[in-house]
Amino acid sequence: MRWTRPEGIHLTLKFLGNIKSEQAPALGEAIKSVCGDCRRFPLDVAGVGAFPGLGRPRVIWTGLQDPLGRLVPLAAKLEDLVAEQGFEREKRPFRPHLTLGRVKSGRVNPELVAAIRDMSDLAGPSFVAEHLVLFQSVLKPSGAEYTPLFQGEFSPE
Repeated sequence: MRWTRPEGIHLTLKFLGNIKSEQAPALGEAIKSVCGDCRRFPLDVAGVGAFPGLGRPRVIWTGLQDPLGRLVPLAAKLEDLVAEQGFEREKRPFRPHLTLGRVKSGRVNPELVAAIRDMSDLAGPSFVAEHLVLFQSVLKPSGAEYTPLFQGEFSPE
């Protein structure tokens, strides 16, 4: 297992892949547009699971519940705005989660699978979504390193 460092835990609304430096300002404007229409909202940590599944877990995650129903429309609006800039639309449905760790080995660890099953109905802490950030991600042997390129703030509740 390689656990995600606490400072690296984040909710990905849209993964863009490699972008050209000249695309960053327009992406910053898209974030600003999305943030201008959004108020801060609570999210609740809920459950633990694995992608692609418990048969062969590769990513261990905790899910998020959105009691006010603002997250999915926010992600959809961002998806639309970046699609207008030529980025490919995501084919999979949006599943809000925080990545807790990645399984290094291809072998299934029965203890890990049992622990994930035991925590599948975990009710964790709540937090408030206050902003969106466009991150540059650089993969290193120690894990991903994130550098914020642009941040937009949500309106206070």
